[in-house]
Parts: sequence; structure tokens; C-alpha cells
Amino acid sequence: MLTSLRARLALARNAFYDYRRYARSSFAITSSGRENRRAIIRILTHYIEGGMSFPDVRLGYGQEKARSIIAKLRAYIADFEPDETVQWAIATLRDYLDYHRAKGAPLPDLEEAVEQLGCQFELAEAADGGGSELVTADAIRAAADVDFTAFLNNRHSVRQYRPGPVDDAVIRKAVANAQQSPNVCNRQTCRVYALNRREDVQRVLAYQAGNAGFRQEIETVFVITSNMEHLNLIGERYQGWIDGGIFAMTLALSLHAEGLGACFLNWSVEMEQDRALRRCLAIPDNELVITMMSAGHLKDEFRVPVSQRKPLEDVLILNPPLT
Repeated sequence: MLTSLRARLALARNAFYDYRRYARSSFAITSSGRENRRAIIRILTHYIEGGMSFPDVRLGYGQEKARSIIAKLRAYIADFEPDETVQWAIATLRDYLDYHRAKGAPLPDLEEAVEQLGCQFELAEAADGGGSELVTADAIRAAADVDFTAFLNNRHSVRQYRPGPVDDAVIRKAVANAQQSPNVCNRQTCRVYALNRREDVQRVLAYQAGNAGFRQEIETVFVITSNMEHLNLIGERYQGWIDGGIFAMTLALSLHAEGLGACFLNWSVEMEQDRALRRCLAIPDNELVITMMSAGHLKDEFRVPVSQRKPLEDVLILNPPLT
């Protein structure tokens, strides 16, 4: 009975630890920080961008959202300075207005406001990459012309590495690839703390219990986090885990594509351990630690766990009956 009570109290303390972080960092309750405001602009802008990707775009849609974006951009730039979020928002608004103009349904008041905003803040040449783009099935098929099943079946949790860290350039490429991961409203909450100096790697690995048997082999480690300042709904309280998990898997596949080995290092820990890692890496309180991952160069030959998968029938429920 006493053991059960202690476990319940520990669970409650750790749940409150997570609750406080989300309550302080997200803007489910209040919104005042720079990252909160960047996220609001991204949410509204993605609404415009997503609407332009529908099969039948309704002319005139999203005008109130566009006006709200413009107002929020003016206030944001006045308080801070133009950044990539501002450039993306203006590029998206311009694409939105170009579309309406080409369809014979211009929105002159919005056109004037967007151009004034761009010129006023010297953003007349806002970066490309906003709105929607035309792609072809042939281009997608050509890029996907790989044996993906074989690619996945040959990815393993690798715990044996050749000496030498992963180069900075390869780390940059793998993380850039992981940035293509799907994420909520293009808010891109994830961040990667990458270490490839042996002394630092060994110090960070000491906070994670599952690597003790192969720690000395590891010369590169990643810590993936998710910034909760970009989340704004009570229903999004788990979204950091979702976006972070997707990002981490894409990073693992990117390392695999580079011919490297990697192994997820579980970060399901209690708050004391979480705090210790945060102090070591100076991870701010608004970031949720998702997972660690080791990486390294493959040996010519090595052993890995078989990790037998469940039968497909245990996983796939195809066309379940609806009630």
C-alpha cells in the first residue's frame, strides 16, 4: 500500500512538472513572447497557404485571415525585426494575391497593404517559398524510385561504430533533411543539439541509462527537442511529442541514407534526470526533450538485434466497422 502511494505521488509530481512547462511556455493561456507571436503568424499564414492547395480554391477565401496577418506583421516588426517568418508570410500573401489577380478577382486593398508593408520594411524582395507550388506525379515518382522496403529493412538500431565522429557537414545535411518532416501548421518546433567532440559526447551520454553497454563506441550524439512556445491550444499539449517524434525518425532515416548507423536513446525519465540534462546543455525550459540518438560510422561487419515485428494483422485494422 505504501509503495503504491509513493508511486502515485511520484507520478503526480512528474505530471505537474510537465503541466507547468506547457502552461508557462505555450500560449494556451497567455501570448506575449516573440516565439508565441511568430507561431501565431505561422498558423494564420499556413491557413492561406493550405487553402491554395485545395482542388477547387474558392476565390476571395481567407481575406480576414490575410488582414490579420498584415496587422500582426506590422506589430511584430515594430517590436522586433524582420526574420524568415516575416519573409515567408509576405511571400505567401503575394502568391495569394497573384492567384486572385490571375483569376480576374483582384483584391486591391490587400495588395496595397502588402506592398506598403514590404517596402516600408525593405522587404520588397521577400524570399521565395511562400504560397503553393505546382508539382507533378512524374517528378514525385522519379524521386521515389527506390526500393523503400529494402531501405527500411536494412535500417537497424546500431550500437557498434568505427572510430571517428560524424563530420559537421554530414550532421548539417542530415538535420536539414529532417527539417522536411511534416509538422503542425508549419510551426517547425524542433531543435537539435548535436555533439561530436568525444569528451562532450561522453558527458552527455552519462545522463541516459540505456547506452552504458556501448557508450565508449559513441562519438556523435543528438538531443532532439521541441519548442512549446509555438503551441497554443490545450488540445496541443502532446503536439511537441508528435512533431518531435516525426522529426527524430526522419533524422534517423537521413543518417541511414548517408550510410551511417544510429540508435535511439530513450528519454522517458523523471524530472530530476530531465533537469540535470537541461543544466548540462543549457536547454531552456520552454523546450521539451524528446529523445537522444547516437550515430557513427558503420563497421564492415557487426551484430544487431533481430527485433521481430508483430504480425501485420495485429497492427493494421483495415476498414473497421463504424458505430
